[in-house]
Parts: sequence; C-alpha cells; structure tokens
Amino acid sequence: MSFHQHSPAPSPDPAEGQAQLQYSESLTGNRGETPEEVLRHRKQDFRTLWRARRRELDPADRAEQSAVLTRTVLDWYLPRAHHRRAAVVMSYGSEPDTGPLRTALHEAGVEVLVPITEPERRMSWTAWHPGVEVARSPVAPIDEPVGERLGVDTFATVDLVLVPAQVVDTRGLRLGQGGGYYDRFLAGLEGLGRRENTGHDAGPAPSAVPLTVAMVFRHEFLTRGQVPSDEHDRPVDGVVTPDGFTWFGAGPS
Repeated sequence: MSFHQHSPAPSPDPAEGQAQLQYSESLTGNRGETPEEVLRHRKQDFRTLWRARRRELDPADRAEQSAVLTRTVLDWYLPRAHHRRAAVVMSYGSEPDTGPLRTALHEAGVEVLVPITEPERRMSWTAWHPGVEVARSPVAPIDEPVGERLGVDTFATVDLVLVPAQVVDTRGLRLGQGGGYYDRFLAGLEGLGRRENTGHDAGPAPSAVPLTVAMVFRHEFLTRGQVPSDEHDRPVDGVVTPDGFTWFGAGPS
C-alpha cells in the first residue's frame, strides 16, 4: 500500500486575497456604494465592451462602412445645405474615418469646422481644409489644426454637427470617450437656441441651432437596450450609420 504525502497548505497572502476579492466583486456587480459610483462603473463597463467590439471590427469592413457613411452624409446633406457650414469630428484610431468626408465637403464648397480641445474639458472650433497646419494639443495627445478659435455662438450659422460616439440608443443618448467634452458642447447649443428665441413667441428660426448627428458603425446603433445615462448626458437629434439616417423626436424640418 502506498501513501501520498501532502505538504501543508501555504498561509494565504493577504494582498492576493484582497485582489481576488476585488476581482470577484467586479464580476458580481459590486461596482460602487453610491448611485453616482455605480453609474460611473456601468458607463466604464459599457465603454470597455464597445471599444473592444470596435477594435475587433475587420479592417476591410471598417473601411467599407466608413466609405458608405461618407456617401450617405454627402447625399443627405449637400442638397439641404443652407449655410454651407458643417462641423465634423477628426477621427482617430478605430473610429469611422471622416477624412474623405471632410475633403469632399471642402471640395463641394462647404466650410468645415473641427473641434479643438481646451482646458477644463471644453472645446472650441476652427476651420479645416486639406493641408491645414497642425500642432500638438496642450491638453490631449493629438494634433489639431492651427487657426482662429470659434465659440458656440458661431453655430447659429452651422447646418450640421457630426458627433463622435461609441454607441447610440433610440433616445438619442450616446456614450463617448468619457471626457464630457461633447455633452458640455451640446448643452451650450441648447443655450444658443434659447438666446435666439428670446423675445420671439414663434420660437427660434429653423437654422438657429444646427442638427446634431452621431456617426457610428452599423452595430453601434442600439435598437434594443439603452446607454447608461444621467441628467448631464445630452441627446443628439439623429444617428447616421451605413444604413442611413435615423431621427429622434421631431427630426429635421
């Protein structure tokens, strides 16, 4: 008869035990003590998931969808352009590629504005054209065009704002990168509309505030489920995917 001799179990490492507990809590949904903490964790979990899905998109599919998005925006916007001014995010990494769209708009005689990151997580805007001089942002690891900085008041004469998003739901609420830049900007547009409306019972002119549209890949428009949100999150007017535009609320006139 043989016997297997077992070594004594090692004493548990307190640090390792704490790390395992934290990991377990992250899986079981213990993601904060206050509603604000819980929401912050939910948003970050959502963001992590959709970032991963975007990175996993086949490069050929990403390029094809970006090209269709460009044609879709041009076909819808150019016949309806009033001021012939549009604000377009400068894409980075795995986002839908807006480079060809910006070039096509410029060649069609549309003034293209792009965002500039400012301190305190705010944005200004400046004109873009092919070959524009760029410089490193002092507040973000990105290169941005050099030029006159424009504030929210200039958007009284902008037709369309294409807003970045990780994912958008049917309420028009979007999940961005987490900096809050665009939610502050969208809130500013609401204020612009109120200023334009002052003293006029009929409300603001149709062009007082531009249409805001999130631009995402096909799978990033949630037709079921909702984006985690709170009262600080601002909806967009619509979403554009390679399948076309979807409008929320009244939509464009």
